[in-house]
Amino acid sequence: MHFDLDDLQYEFRDAVRKVLTAELSPADLRAIWEQGHDYSSTVWPHLVSLGLPGLLVPAAHGGGDGAPVDLVLLLEECGSACLPEPIVETALIAPLVLSRAGTDQHRAEWLPRLAAGEAIVATCLGEDRLVPDGARADAVLVRQGDELHWVPRSQVHATPVQGIDPSRRLAECAFDLGPDTLLATGPEAVRVAQDAGAFGTAALLVGLAQRLTGTTRDYLLERRQFGRVIGSFQALKHRLADVAVQTEAARSLVWYASYALSESTPDATRAVHMAKAAANEAAFAANYAALQLHGGIGFTWEHDLHFWLQRGKALERSFGSTTQHRAALADEVLAEVWR
Repeated sequence: MHFDLDDLQYEFRDAVRKVLTAELSPADLRAIWEQGHDYSSTVWPHLVSLGLPGLLVPAAHGGGDGAPVDLVLLLEECGSACLPEPIVETALIAPLVLSRAGTDQHRAEWLPRLAAGEAIVATCLGEDRLVPDGARADAVLVRQGDELHWVPRSQVHATPVQGIDPSRRLAECAFDLGPDTLLATGPEAVRVAQDAGAFGTAALLVGLAQRLTGTTRDYLLERRQFGRVIGSFQALKHRLADVAVQTEAARSLVWYASYALSESTPDATRAVHMAKAAANEAAFAANYAALQLHGGIGFTWEHDLHFWLQRGKALERSFGSTTQHRAALADEVLAEVWR
């Protein structure tokens, strides 16, 4: 099947890339790391002006009335830029869950705020209570069994902690849950949130893998050894070519997952499992190759490579590890075989 995105989606991607390039240089990322929990965003207002945070919010609530397929290229750019904002949680999970499973009251209160870029959202969908941006989010989407709770900041008790990537601003959170925070009940609502998170994180990882591959290629074409650029050595260029092929294969699966989620196809959850597992592996391969092919300089704090290396390691387990998604995929396939 031939599948591609339209000109408007590519133009939106180019506009987002221009903003991220201007606002998130390696020097900017280094400053953001040093700020830690004291971070004050300069890039978010620019993304709001483009309409990115509200792209999936229904038009009736002031949003762009888009679908996950409209967001996939933009998330790749955010991954490539190491965007220090909870973009998957705020621009993807929150509007999807509120639109498909939320109450009228929650939609009326929160969707216009998301569309206007006036709120950011964090999520806590697993057992781990370490929540990226948990101390600064305006609301946290919390899973408890088959329930989803929408917890405003006033009912979140967050203790900031240090993670391997300070730009994610982890916090250990406890929540005051009750009838007033209950958003939806049932496995379908939980599935919507988990599928959206896994797909969105997979798109970030594809963009990150592309960035690492490009950065490493440029280094191999600059670094000279034995009188030649080291990129001319077969062992090195073949290894990087393998990473590029793996990343492109993962990208295809992520694009299909975006389509499947947008159209609510019967295989949407399966497509998400495949996309996240493949993106995890592509990011791991790109991460490992970049570190090795940069040589000793890749290990240093002074080199910028570590921003992407550590973000990649953090995202590989976010919304499901490779093993977890493969196991879930196997369970689905075997259930069909024995049905």
